[in-house]
Amino acid sequence: MQTKKNTKANIFLVLALVVIIGSRFMPKMAGLSSDAWAVLGVFFGSLIMWIGISIDWPSMITLLALGLIPIFGFSGTFAGAFGNTTVAFLLFTFMLVYPLSKTNFVRRCTIYFITNRIARKGPWYFICFLLAAVTFMGLFISPSVLFVAFMPFLEDIFQVLELKKGSKVANVLMMGTAFCISLSSGMTAIGHVWPTMAIGYYTSATGNDVNQFQYMAMGIPTGIILIVILILIFKFIYRPDDADTIKPDKAMSLRGTVPAADFKEKVILGVMLLTVLLWVAPSLVKGVWPQFYETVNGWSTAMPPLLGCILLFVIRVDGESIMNFRETASKGVLWGSVLMTAAATQLGSCLTNEDVGISAWLTGALEPLTGNLPVIGLILFFMTWAVVETNFSSNIVTTTVVSAVALSVLTALPEGSVNVGVVVCMVGFAAAICNMTPAGQSTVNTVAIGSGWTDTKSMFIWGGLFAIAGILVLSFIAYPLGSLFIS
Repeated sequence: MQTKKNTKANIFLVLALVVIIGSRFMPKMAGLSSDAWAVLGVFFGSLIMWIGISIDWPSMITLLALGLIPIFGFSGTFAGAFGNTTVAFLLFTFMLVYPLSKTNFVRRCTIYFITNRIARKGPWYFICFLLAAVTFMGLFISPSVLFVAFMPFLEDIFQVLELKKGSKVANVLMMGTAFCISLSSGMTAIGHVWPTMAIGYYTSATGNDVNQFQYMAMGIPTGIILIVILILIFKFIYRPDDADTIKPDKAMSLRGTVPAADFKEKVILGVMLLTVLLWVAPSLVKGVWPQFYETVNGWSTAMPPLLGCILLFVIRVDGESIMNFRETASKGVLWGSVLMTAAATQLGSCLTNEDVGISAWLTGALEPLTGNLPVIGLILFFMTWAVVETNFSSNIVTTTVVSAVALSVLTALPEGSVNVGVVVCMVGFAAAICNMTPAGQSTVNTVAIGSGWTDTKSMFIWGGLFAIAGILVLSFIAYPLGSLFIS
């Protein structure tokens, strides 16, 4: 029965694609332009899919086909369908990453990091590689999803290492995991709300865009520097006297506990890699292949995850699509974040609208405070504000408020005096330095404290020290670094 259903769906899909693609080659005739024929092809192709397959994921093919019509483009298509590209980007990225969270990738990746030859040299080597593992995975997995998925395995690691609750080195591992997972959500904009929102605000206010490569060129090195500082803080200031109780060789028993990646997981990883390449590769070949850069970059950041989702819906393993629409839409998409991003993006646009006048009023009101500050003083001001607020309130609220004020104040300065795009992107990064209180990153911080391996006092003290380091690194390292890539 399932085979017949799949065969029927495949026939309708092929027929729809023939209609959609074939319409692009129709000559101008019967008074219709080539674009008109293309739109009609999408219309009839969509009807075939909606009638013969379903009304959910085939609609993504409709969006993809419309976006490929030059007269509309992906930015226009996403704006018409979702209000703006930012909302579409978050929605498709959440959906794309969800199948990965259902695999053994998190455990397999961690085991690979913590059982390699270097990690087994000593306790602090082990700690470094464990934190490197969660940071790497956090670059493209939502912090809440990753932390909840990683916690049971972290408990297994504690058990294998024979660590007890109340142990100082176990406290280091738990805090370090929470800090690094939160921090990684600011290092890239892949499936992460606050950097995506910051970029969206900047684009909405100025008309300029920041692509994934530009953001990561600033975010990833800044994050690595902060992780190095975090480890130095733990080792030389916190100084757990029981660090030597970690015997890295014991972790070798974890090898073989996770089965090898199957075909389904390899396809998911391959699609993820393709998505990242479409985000990053154009900027790498901009100088030697400008036409490719302009074409792919013009597709917007939401097109690659849209294509990835379509591939995971189309490709079947054991007769079933790799991604189930109902399950992914209900469990994989953080709808609260999507809706708030939609509202906050429009709110930020309204706050910075010249006709409304709030920007001019705000600039005047802050003039006594910021008027005599040098550029570095302004950057320190906004980074301090963002990091302090994000530790006591929502990351999204922090990004919205600080970005709006920064755009209002900084765009009023003489042109060229400050790189507004870098500062706003840094606000999105700063929102990820948020582990002092449970309110800062509710899921991560609350689960970490509730686990019993750390406590509120430890998170506040060491999260606060890490926050100070974050302010300084963002102001004095991230800004000049970001200015090399973001114009």
